[in-house]
Amino acid sequence: MTSDKEIELNETQLKVSSVLNKDNKNYGKKNLIDGSEETCWNSEAGSSQWIQITSTNSFSLNSIAIEFQGGFAAKRFVIEYRQENGTFTSIAEFYPDDHGKLQISFSFIYVFRLPTPFTIDQSPFRLTFYDSHDTFGRIIIYVLKIYENK
Repeated sequence: MTSDKEIELNETQLKVSSVLNKDNKNYGKKNLIDGSEETCWNSEAGSSQWIQITSTNSFSLNSIAIEFQGGFAAKRFVIEYRQENGTFTSIAEFYPDDHGKLQISFSFIYVFRLPTPFTIDQSPFRLTFYDSHDTFGRIIIYVLKIYENK
């Protein structure tokens, strides 16, 4: 029987496309994994934003949990894996809803389960966010968790 196990991430394993006003203290990548519901990664405006993760070990990627700020969620995001030639290839695509208009709290968490687990070695993989619900294309994420099949 298999179960999900969270992959522990540290700041050195993460890269992001941008940080709002280059204010890493308040909106940087460390806020994705600090365990606080009070902090977030906030991107600059743009047509697409991404989070890149480099694992220190091989694992079988099973699912990803993301807590978006209502109104700042992506309409579509793609999980991409870096090939040996340096290009990124899509392995899964998701279409989160933005429940920011009709919810009690201002954020919501999604768990995105891959159709089949994908083996990640020590090459980077990305979560690329397209078409933000925000007019300026900003993405705001409070929580990012990666799970493996164990």
